[in-house]
Amino acid sequence: MHVYPAIKNYEPVKSIKRNGILLILSAKNVMKLILVSAAKRYAKFARLFIFTKYLLTVSPLMKKLFTLITLFILAQNVTAQKKVLRQIADSINAEGEMLYRSEWASGHSTQIFASSFGRKKLLSGGYFSYETKKEMTTIFFSKNEGPVVLATVKFDHGLDSSKYSIDTTTRKFTENEKEFYTIRSKAAQAVLNDTLFKFYEHTSLNLVPIIKNGTKKVYVITAQTAPDEILLGNDYLINFDKDNGIIRKTKLHNNLIPLGTGGKEAIKASSHQHLGETSPFITATDICAFKLWKAKTTWVISFVVSVGYVSAWHFRDEFLEILTQDEWQKIMKNK
Repeated sequence: MHVYPAIKNYEPVKSIKRNGILLILSAKNVMKLILVSAAKRYAKFARLFIFTKYLLTVSPLMKKLFTLITLFILAQNVTAQKKVLRQIADSINAEGEMLYRSEWASGHSTQIFASSFGRKKLLSGGYFSYETKKEMTTIFFSKNEGPVVLATVKFDHGLDSSKYSIDTTTRKFTENEKEFYTIRSKAAQAVLNDTLFKFYEHTSLNLVPIIKNGTKKVYVITAQTAPDEILLGNDYLINFDKDNGIIRKTKLHNNLIPLGTGGKEAIKASSHQHLGETSPFITATDICAFKLWKAKTTWVISFVVSVGYVSAWHFRDEFLEILTQDEWQKIMKNK
């Protein structure tokens, strides 16, 4: 297993396209306008085609009407694009929230278990967290070949670290916990054996299994170490089929990105780039890290910049906004 030094450069991903409109103008005797919705999804701009041998004879009124219709179509396309970006932002935000809640529960549970039951903690082979309708649960399992649950820590949905219960009764996995344990174990083997996964000095990798609505996945996240920086990147997503077989392993960021929190100097904003083959948008792992460690920073906003988009995470109200580069440039010019 090779251990890499920390790298600050970051390379990530592709852009998405937008809804297109095909406009056909026909004029003969009485001019008729025919608008046809384009089936081609995700095209950047509406394509305009004019088919008429009488185009030069079109009246000024007709030309004005034609211009208005074209502008209307373009406006409709921009509106549709904004709606799609809002849906993407909401989806990423929801995934980031789910990841954050699991990591929050695991982190606080580890502190509780280690501080009160240190000896039993030494027997632990790992842990994972999951959420039910009633609560957030973290379990610690044994190292042996037939693992059992050594301790169970529970929080309510409000994630108040002072309100918890811990049960150190040794027990078997529930059926649901067996599924979490299985995909986590397979992810752990993949991390150790596949060269896709990198290990950096003074860091460790956290495995975060998530099962929701029949979808099974494990996030692999680089754990925090230094008190004056937030680590982004060197994160991965492993997807599983319904039979717990690995179907895909994806690198979410190409490198490890340490962002300084500023120390004594207040920093209001941070940013990093997504270039190359990763997502053009902020990732769920980025949002998870921002939510976990925002108390360490004075950041008000963090930007993720790609070729086609700018993602802006607002810390105060935990709101994600995704803009096209064109929109972003207009905003910057008006400032």
